[in-house]
Amino acid sequence: MKQNEKLALGRDLFIFWFVIFLVVLFWKHNVVVTVILLVSYLIRYYFWPNREDHVLYVAGAILGPTAEIIATKTGIWKYTLPTFLNIPVWLPFAWGFAAVLIIRIAQTFVKKE
Repeated sequence: MKQNEKLALGRDLFIFWFVIFLVVLFWKHNVVVTVILLVSYLIRYYFWPNREDHVLYVAGAILGPTAEIIATKTGIWKYTLPTFLNIPVWLPFAWGFAAVLIIRIAQTFVKKE
């Protein structure tokens, strides 16, 4: 793994865990968590832009919450502070950002030829 790939991996792992920490810290405040997730994604994109990130973000923001809505409607689990369709308002933003970070982290381990 090249030095720049190690730096990108470390950066994205740090962002991933730091955002999770903030979500856990502020989970009772839906608006605050939504702002944290949006601002975190925008800061990451501003400093390390990648055109594909928006596509990944939108796909994650749609597909993840869709599965969550189905799961909560069928009673598999429930959220403590849902705001619409049995999920918190920030959940699509979390799924979108998670999709971007997971793909970017995984790509550092894929050999490019």
